[in-house]
Amino acid sequence: MLNVEVKGISFANKGAELMLHAIIAEFDKRGVAARFVVEPTGPYERRVAFGLWQKSRYIRKRINLLAPVNWLPKRLRHMFGIISEAELDLILDASGFAFGDQWSPLIAHDRLGSSIAKLTGKGVPVVVLPQALGPFQKLASKKAFLPVLQHANKVYARDEQSLNFCRELLPDASNLQKCPDFTNLIKGIPAAEFDAAAHQVCFIPNSKMLEKRNDGQQYIAFMVAAIEMALKENKKPFILIHEADADRRLTATIQAQLSQQVPVLDPGHALKIKWIIGQSSVVVSSRFHGLVSALSQGVPVLATGWSHKYHELLADYGCAQQLVEVGDDLEQPLNALQRLLTDDDYQSELRDVIKAQGEWQRAAVKKMWDETFALVAR
Repeated sequence: MLNVEVKGISFANKGAELMLHAIIAEFDKRGVAARFVVEPTGPYERRVAFGLWQKSRYIRKRINLLAPVNWLPKRLRHMFGIISEAELDLILDASGFAFGDQWSPLIAHDRLGSSIAKLTGKGVPVVVLPQALGPFQKLASKKAFLPVLQHANKVYARDEQSLNFCRELLPDASNLQKCPDFTNLIKGIPAAEFDAAAHQVCFIPNSKMLEKRNDGQQYIAFMVAAIEMALKENKKPFILIHEADADRRLTATIQAQLSQQVPVLDPGHALKIKWIIGQSSVVVSSRFHGLVSALSQGVPVLATGWSHKYHELLADYGCAQQLVEVGDDLEQPLNALQRLLTDDDYQSELRDVIKAQGEWQRAAVKKMWDETFALVAR
């Protein structure tokens, strides 16, 4: 049985949880027995629900507080569900978007940069699963991520811009490839709270639109106006909570400004969220994995975003025009939504384009998994 460490997973982030589901499902589908290992952060109950083992590593102030646990006999460690670094057979990084100038360089350093040379030197394969990467203009960002590019067996950039950012950092990186988001292969599970008659146009807010941009109030104004438009067109709008408390607070702010309250669905399960998105007629999303879940199921979208990953995702699905800006002038994004809601021919055309582009993306992800499993089949 393989011991597989999964890095970068946060249970507060449903996109990250969806990636964990996708990883576990791929091992199950291929009949590869594995223990999945994570560092013991976040609620213990959530790790238990996934059957995750704990890695004997918990860094605080650059010190591994769990290092003494490695002195215990293996039998005793396994009794408590603990795996040491020396027992790992494969490391998968599923950070999503955590390496680059927008983030602290300590994330890249602590997650992989400081240990990757030692790990691969001992023959443990390290794969950076498809994710957004860069830019790397800051010296600290370059220094933290360069060892990952130098030593990882595979680094999969999720989009062309991320690929170019990595090539600027290490032009001759032979381990670097492009591969789209890998949650496109996993299917959702039905959610009892969804009612097709009452829930048609899905709005997914994102608190990061307030944190990462300087036009947060305009974003809220757009979401309010967009939902009002859907109400006026009798398109049965509803809000879907894709993340945790910050999105719930943002939803309350939006609801307070609406002429009438709209339904809010908050299933708290990544696969149920994906299923609800797939049942919707249109998705208006500011969450990246909300968009991936829609596009990978052929659902037309309108998107707002805060980083390069949004444009690149929509471009890969042949619908870059569906990314709108929500600055001082809301006329353009609202016109785009009006067309999406009322022009049946355009909506049908968009569905066809999205579904066609999804074919090569699923093939690319299957190839990525083939290459990853080949690393542990030697």
